Amino acid sequence: MHRPTVFLAALVLGVGEAILAAAPSLAIPITYTEQATASGSLNGVAFINATVSLSMNNDTANVTAPPPVFENFGTLTLNVNGVAAATFTDATLAAANQMVSPVSPNAGFGDDTEGLGILFTKNAAFSTYDLKTSIGPILGAPAAFNPGVSFPTTGGLFILNSVAGDVTFTATTATVMPEPASLTLLGVGLAGFGLIRRRRKP
Repeated sequence: MHRPTVFLAALVLGVGEAILAAAPSLAIPITYTEQATASGSLNGVAFINATVSLSMNNDTANVTAPPPVFENFGTLTLNVNGVAAATFTDATLAAANQMVSPVSPNAGFGDDTEGLGILFTKNAAFSTYDLKTSIGPILGAPAAFNPGVSFPTTGGLFILNSVAGDVTFTATTATVMPEPASLTLLGVGLAGFGLIRRRRKP
């Protein structure tokens, strides 16, 4: 015959393992942003030395590899100072390339439909970066981009002709609250240990 405390402890552990098996892997929201002073056009409207910002809200669970290139596909938004905000309509991604040679380590955004980079920041800090953690702001110059290439957005075609000075890349992770499954597991464990202690009392 099993001792009650041993059986109860096994039951608690079994329930906990079942909950963990059913729970999804922990995912952390992350926002990638890149900013530059650039000249170009959006929907045929020219801008000169304007602040151009690219931003993507994503999740660390979506990062794909293998090294040295890491990618995170998502919706990329564009904001040009003085011009209406827009969203890229091609498939877009945030990417980090850890490769030191023949190019400098870099991170930024690309158009996967066209297979071209939209804007990338070069800096040795990206030699170990995998898009899964906060970083920056990281500055780099010269910028890596494709001058004169048109990228479709909801606000018309976006074209970069030149980038002045440093480009800045930043990634920020959000604070994550415990998942319901984790809280349930904690509750089951505490209740089980409470019952074990109660049974041990004379």
